Amino acid sequence: MGKHAALPGLPIDGAERPPAQGWTFPVHSPATGELLWDVPDAGTDDVEVAVEAAWRAVHATGWSTDPGLRLDGVRRFQEALADAADELTTLLAAETGVPVALRDAHVDAPIAELRGSHEDGQPGVTVLVTPATAPLSVALPEIGRVLSAGGAVVLKPAPETASAALAVGRLALDFLPRGVLNVVTTRDVDVAIALTLDRRVDEVSFTGSAVAGERVRVAAAGAGKRVRLDVGAPVQLHATDDDRLEAVVAEAAAAVAANAGQGCRLPSSVVVPIDRYPDALRAAMAAMEDVVVGDPLDAPTWCGPLRSRVARDRVLRYLSLARAEGGDVVLGGHVLDRDGWWLAPTVIGGLDRESRVVREEVLGPVLTVVAESSGHA
Repeated sequence: MGKHAALPGLPIDGAERPPAQGWTFPVHSPATGELLWDVPDAGTDDVEVAVEAAWRAVHATGWSTDPGLRLDGVRRFQEALADAADELTTLLAAETGVPVALRDAHVDAPIAELRGSHEDGQPGVTVLVTPATAPLSVALPEIGRVLSAGGAVVLKPAPETASAALAVGRLALDFLPRGVLNVVTTRDVDVAIALTLDRRVDEVSFTGSAVAGERVRVAAAGAGKRVRLDVGAPVQLHATDDDRLEAVVAEAAAAVAANAGQGCRLPSSVVVPIDRYPDALRAAMAAMEDVVVGDPLDAPTWCGPLRSRVARDRVLRYLSLARAEGGDVVLGGHVLDRDGWWLAPTVIGGLDRESRVVREEVLGPVLTVVAESSGHA
């Protein structure tokens, strides 16, 4: 696809449809900041069509009552995704900065999970709201869960990952019955609200921040919907005073640097015995200095850019907070001198376990090393 071209329409009700109002919004490369292309910006009229299509697929066709039809459709859809895995990997790298080195976690494994073990569920219409940090690894297993139970999906991705969701939706057009999987890409919060409150929607599945998740929970539960929430949380590792302490710290650094720290449940802080704190800090700095930062499309790259200027500035605010809380940025902590939204891999010391930087998700390539005295309960 050429740069600054408009992507095709919204995959809704078995066809690509231009947004009702003709609106689009731009996609920028996080690695360079340049404009890549435009994507459809759906409105509430598009929501009406998408939800009605999903409702009909569940209630007016054999999709929800014919296990053989579902098995064949999901199987063929999964095979199509696997065939397109190279293109999806490249698209994620271009659109969100996910390095191609992380393909297995972000593309291949989610495709494999599409037909994994699924709990039995009640067929219905599910609105699936996915995050910018892990678009396909959240969306595909959830799509598989809903479709395997005989339900239909309206997928509303984060705006930063619109292109990947549209690519998945376009593949579904050839292998799933109409209305079973619909994609609505938008920047308009009113569209998300309309999806959540629509009377034909049975379930809302949301993955994202705790604050937004609580809003979705209250709104959806108040409207009588089933709600599935995954708001993630940072992980604190506890390294004991043994020979593996430095290895544990180094492993945490590599994990939190992958994809510039944009993921849920990352080991963003390591708590170590106070007498091993200097060793742990040195190990963290050495591991972060070894991280390969570069073009997400280059095979050696482990840490790419932040997905947007907003995401990068959010991490910078946390670094300012760390300093205000008495922390010491011993490595990194600065914007890299290149186009796009880059931040150097960072190590912070001098904070305790009650620091906000330790307790909250920073979502950046930032590792905090915390010294804990032996008397801590």
